[in-house]
Amino acid sequence: MAQIDWKNIESQTVTLAKTLLNGYAQQATQDARDFQAKAEQQIAEWLGDLAKGDITKKKFTSLVRGERDLAEMRALKQVGLAQVALDTFTNGFMEIVLNAALAAIP
Repeated sequence: MAQIDWKNIESQTVTLAKTLLNGYAQQATQDARDFQAKAEQQIAEWLGDLAKGDITKKKFTSLVRGERDLAEMRALKQVGLAQVALDTFTNGFMEIVLNAALAAIP
């Protein structure tokens, strides 16, 4: 089964936080780990379905993006970031997750 590189996701998340949020890398990393804990199993299952051809890439993309609500970004909210900044960061984070998942397919 394909394995998502969550360490790479975490690294890219830190870079994204430094770029978009003037830092807050520690909070972004914590939020990324929280998301992983909630969504990892489900995304891995969908990735397996995609690899077997049971679902399309479009369906997989839609399912992963649908997990956005699990990316609550609590640590970033606690530091008082504006909602627009949180939304921009969360969208970028979800694209990182999606790209890493798709890269895991041999």
